[in-house]
Amino acid sequence: MNFTVERDLLIDVLTGIQGVAERRHTMPVLSHALMTIGGGNLTVVSSDLEIVVRCLQPIAAGEPGSIALPARKLLDIAKVLPKESTVSVAGKEGNYVEISSGRSHFRLAGLPSQEFPEMPEKPSGKTVSIDGDTFRKLSERVVPFASSDETRYNLAGILLERSETESGAMLRMVATDGHRLAMADGEVGNIGELLAARKILVPKKGILEIRKLAESGPGSIELSASEKFLFAAKGDTEVWVRLLDADFPDYRQVIPKENLLTATVARDAFAEVLRRVAVMAPDKVHSVKLSFSGKQLEVSSTSPDQGEARDLLESEYEGPAMKIGFNGRYLQDAVAGVSEEKMVLQLKDEVSQVILRPEKERNYLAIVMPMRIY
Repeated sequence: MNFTVERDLLIDVLTGIQGVAERRHTMPVLSHALMTIGGGNLTVVSSDLEIVVRCLQPIAAGEPGSIALPARKLLDIAKVLPKESTVSVAGKEGNYVEISSGRSHFRLAGLPSQEFPEMPEKPSGKTVSIDGDTFRKLSERVVPFASSDETRYNLAGILLERSETESGAMLRMVATDGHRLAMADGEVGNIGELLAARKILVPKKGILEIRKLAESGPGSIELSASEKFLFAAKGDTEVWVRLLDADFPDYRQVIPKENLLTATVARDAFAEVLRRVAVMAPDKVHSVKLSFSGKQLEVSSTSPDQGEARDLLESEYEGPAMKIGFNGRYLQDAVAGVSEEKMVLQLKDEVSQVILRPEKERNYLAIVMPMRIY
């Protein structure tokens, strides 16, 4: 196997698969990228057994063949080669390749291509075209709320389902870690072709890989699903994500029905106050206190060892004075999902969860459980 490719194009392809290549794994081949020459293209594949990314790059010349090369080391080599140069890669005996550009030469050890995991098949169902920016916004709103605890298997993913709203069928994403929840809807066209009568639970890492695909430039991504995989494609890049085989909690039962007290605040002002007060919040629990009274909201934090912080912002609130504690980082994540100038906090009492949502938009809400503040 040998081929020639522009250095910048090689960097782009290798960068696109780095998030999946496992640097430390019991299977050494999973830290490698499968490089294949055939049909006038360089195909690069990375896999961690749960997610597969395949990138296709046309090349001017090359001899057919394949080899698995260390993904991180190969990218490191490409980055230090002269800019705007041409890179030549030639296969040698013993699963080695020689990489040359100008007067620079490298010899890199690889593994036989036969050791690389087999590629999953593409789902046979119809594909749905989704605007990349819409997918990005939905995922940004909910991904921070998914659990990072690997033992809570059913909370470590993002639920994708069809949502019937006044505007018609939408794609809904939901995530929760048991202490907070986020739900976001987005218009994506004929979502029924993808999620007509089913829900799918997608690992958080998989959603992030598809989001990278959506952010790679203007245009749409194509989605389709089988019983085991969610498949996404855009341009010359394809992503397979193995679905989680678990039951997501009935999130509708978690949405409070009796939060009748409302406080309306400026979104940017609230975000800034939370950011400032968080400087003095305790490192482990990140606790902040919201004190509602009349036309102002006080946000404060206290660290027993270091001191305290307080800040005020205007609030449209009519109700009894109330003090309630939260994890400040959870509130910051919830506020980040609001895209309007004003947002609403819906409250019940000092021991019940709060709903945070835009003042007018009905396509996003977040729920955060309170915490006891001493």
